[in-house]
Amino acid sequence: MDGNITYDNVALILPMKREYVSTARLTASSVANRIGFNIDEIEDIKVAVAEVCNIILSKVTNGADQYRVCFDIQGNTLRITFTGENIPFDCFKDSLENEYGLYIMKALMDSVELCNNDDSIVMTKKIGE
Repeated sequence: MDGNITYDNVALILPMKREYVSTARLTASSVANRIGFNIDEIEDIKVAVAEVCNIILSKVTNGADQYRVCFDIQGNTLRITFTGENIPFDCFKDSLENEYGLYIMKALMDSVELCNNDDSIVMTKKIGE
């Protein structure tokens, strides 16, 4: 590993309750600030994180009680992964409302991947891109 590149991981396990979306947003803001994103980039990241959380919360009705948000720092790149047991991440493809949410996420982040096989959503953003 290059001594100048930071490799850190911050993980949250959140209950399936709307009042904890702000916890995910605040953590995203703190992590993004820590690695050097500017104010506009931090706001974009916070909005994208909240969008994913809100779609998960609006679509999961199968009794799942929590989900996980991991923030991986790799140099100047932030990778955010959403996972959860019994959470159908294909819920992002089933309505016009979710298509709009996905459009927002893709506009604000460098990449958004819906990984249905391993039940996760992965978003990445690099500083200055």
